[in-house]
Amino acid sequence: MLHLLNLEEIEAWLLRVPALVKRFEERDPGFVPAVKSWLVGVEDTLSRNGMPETSEIAVCRGALISVERGFPDGVAPQGRMGARNLRQARASHLLKRATDLIAETIHSRRRQADEAGRVMMQIVAVADHLDLIPVDSGQNHTAYLEAILVAMSNRAELTSLVVHVIGLLGKADTLMMLDRTIARIRH
Repeated sequence: MLHLLNLEEIEAWLLRVPALVKRFEERDPGFVPAVKSWLVGVEDTLSRNGMPETSEIAVCRGALISVERGFPDGVAPQGRMGARNLRQARASHLLKRATDLIAETIHSRRRQADEAGRVMMQIVAVADHLDLIPVDSGQNHTAYLEAILVAMSNRAELTSLVVHVIGLLGKADTLMMLDRTIARIRH
């Protein structure tokens, strides 16, 4: 299961795509190397997370290298399109392909995290109302969050919701979501 921080790290790569598209739009000669660099970063991130989609990103990067060497799709180009325009068009296509792949890959996990976030917001709102969330006394922050999670789990009206969030995220990510939600409720 992809942890919340890892999901956000992958999403951060997607947030860089608009800047790349802007470079393409402006006919920036650095667009193709920037896409190649982006693909390398995405590939590395997916690899560190043990995701098999790494291979498909590597294939996109390989296709871009082929274009840089003058062989789009492994064959010598036919036609009158300029080499630079061909490289940029192919890089744009590969960027779209990689972006679609990443978005599809993380879509279900993002939906789970969003659902867990909505449920956690309800849990924390009720728990705060019931005074189950004390002020942080400076103890170990993880112990503080675990104590709150236990207190919420021991309340009959919150137990099933807490179990639902833990089922969606796992315990470590549940604590992180709890911490973020408390901060949003309190500030």
